Amino acid sequence: MEWELLGIILAGLGALYLWVFQVPYSLPHPLVTSKGRETRFDLLRGFAMVGIVIIHIHSYFQFFHPADTSVVRTTLFLSNLSRFSVPLFILTSAIFLRKKNGYWISKLKNLILPYTVASVVGYLVKYNNYAVLEFVEFYFLGKVFAPFYFVPLLTQFYILFYLFDKFLMNQRFSKGLLLVSFLINLASNLGFFDSLLPKDYHSISIFNYLFFFILGIQIGLSQEKINKPKTEVSLIFGTFSLLFLFFIVLFSGVYAFDFKNHHLVYPIFFFFIVWELLPKFNRTVSDFICYIGNNSLFIFLLHPFVIHMMHSFDPYTFGGPVFGYIVTLILNVGIPIGIAITIQKGKSLYQSRHFAEPN
Repeated sequence: MEWELLGIILAGLGALYLWVFQVPYSLPHPLVTSKGRETRFDLLRGFAMVGIVIIHIHSYFQFFHPADTSVVRTTLFLSNLSRFSVPLFILTSAIFLRKKNGYWISKLKNLILPYTVASVVGYLVKYNNYAVLEFVEFYFLGKVFAPFYFVPLLTQFYILFYLFDKFLMNQRFSKGLLLVSFLINLASNLGFFDSLLPKDYHSISIFNYLFFFILGIQIGLSQEKINKPKTEVSLIFGTFSLLFLFFIVLFSGVYAFDFKNHHLVYPIFFFFIVWELLPKFNRTVSDFICYIGNNSLFIFLLHPFVIHMMHSFDPYTFGGPVFGYIVTLILNVGIPIGIAITIQKGKSLYQSRHFAEPN
């Protein structure tokens, strides 16, 4: 609650600054490229995927060393710093969303089928007493592993878009939709819907992320505005970056607050500040993060298996808290990426051999 209201106050101050000094700022916009997929959004998804892993690493360290206050609060700080991740995934998933032929086929093939396989295997690995009804509940609520709730959540947004795409993509309603979705999202964050919705549904409630989805659609429809000023915008983003960082340190290190994934202002602010910094990124680093974003589904579905297995080992056995944290992060990103590379090379090898065979 405190972080939510603080974020809204800071956002209001930022908006007031832009209005008083008449600084125009256009939404980030997708470029039309000959390659189709735009890498800038893969880069953002790469940041989000690493952030999701960091959030779960905090729970891993807290499980083994709850009394080690300095370490746990440091991992909590990094976790809270990464709370932009799920909203950013929702936002970037909406940017290129279009209702076209094969809409559900692509969703089934690229999301639902891998999620189903991972859920079945995960249920068999994680639990001892198997029950069909329990698995069905866990499957539809995304409870086999904690991060799996994202798939039922995202699927609901895909259904919403499929049913109301003409309304959602009508630019005449864009400002009104953004305002209404913001108010609904805020009301959900403040708990106004908790008594109205089933308790088990809270974690996959689309009301928790509605604003991010609508904003993603609007960004997908936006176009570049020429002569956008840079200095003033960079100044305000720099100032508010320091403010947000200070308060994240305060809430994490002093008050030990564990932030929610669906706060409104911080994820949007992070999105805008990173967007402004993208041209300054080192090419090699950005390509690597881009690759992570492009293969985020592998990490998202496989990293819970890795960290679940790692609960058999104290993270300090990897060389203490610092090296243990680094090794844990590398393993939870690297193992799924390694599997992704293996599968992709296998597909390429199969296709090359298949098409090379004479008829």
